[in-house]
Amino acid sequence: MLGLRLSTEEELRFERYAKSIGRPKSTLAREWIMQRLERESLSAEFRRQAASLAASVTPEEIAWLEAETDAWLRSLDEEDGGYDWGPEGPPDHKPVP
Repeated sequence: MLGLRLSTEEELRFERYAKSIGRPKSTLAREWIMQRLERESLSAEFRRQAASLAASVTPEEIAWLEAETDAWLRSLDEEDGGYDWGPEGPPDHKPVP
């Protein structure tokens, strides 16, 4: 059993939200807690895996990987003129009739 203290404003906000989606507050709280635990567990596993990989790569391998990445990025710049399209990507290409 879990007791959770919220301020009056927080409680009212949570209650309004639960009502707006037609779900019990306890169900929402349980789901959110479990989602957070899962996310934290995955984050911890990613950190563990990253540390393991970092420990197994030599400085020479890192330098080689960085050089390969730089070469790949240069080839992409040659392809698109070095333009940073941003998160939306390039505009739609419409063939000229």
